[in-house]
Amino acid sequence: MRYDLHIHSCLSPCADREMTPATIAGLCALNGADVIAIADHNSARNLPAAEKCCKAYGVKLLPALEANTAEEIHLLCYFPTVEAALTMGDALYESLPEFDWDPAIWGPQWVMNEDDEIIDQPKKLLTTAAGLTLEETTRLCRELGGVPVPAHIDRDSYSLLSVLGLWPEEPKFPLAELADPDRAAALTAAGLVPPSLPFLTGSDAHCLEALRTEFPVLAPDCPLRALLKK
Repeated sequence: MRYDLHIHSCLSPCADREMTPATIAGLCALNGADVIAIADHNSARNLPAAEKCCKAYGVKLLPALEANTAEEIHLLCYFPTVEAALTMGDALYESLPEFDWDPAIWGPQWVMNEDDEIIDQPKKLLTTAAGLTLEETTRLCRELGGVPVPAHIDRDSYSLLSVLGLWPEEPKFPLAELADPDRAAALTAAGLVPPSLPFLTGSDAHCLEALRTEFPVLAPDCPLRALLKK
């Protein structure tokens, strides 16, 4: 099961406008992916279109979003259904602050249909920190049947380790994402992560050129496999 479980669509203001649900699904299928996750910042509103596009192209969609918690920690949240992801996204959006921002500077936020037509543009800036803490975000994700995964923990910003400086005892996480999988041994040897912690690696693609053409394979015992069976 070849995967890329961290892709941003044009709903994320930091992503290119070409990152539409249909284009992502089509290119990932062409490149050889079996399962993908479109994980936009604090919102899941492009997942209904993505689900239809993935079905048309023969790629499995794992519903997801990337929460930016109150501490400014990026947390990938994976769900068994698009509906659960939308509920999570609604809660995060409700907690976002309201302020004037310029789409010409930050980038537009496009909600698309399966035909790549713009159907809405959220008024709040999705990349800001939500009002839910790491603990609250993790709890809500699990209440909705999801699996929370700290994102790109080896990066110097917006990661669990860069913000907290250590791996927390609570909440517990079943796995984590690395931007660079070669850093796993060093993080484990330094005691920054639990010794048996499994890892994912995602492209975190914000543009078409960053989409994978070679894919890692999802481990047989990965807890995300249970979501794909639902």
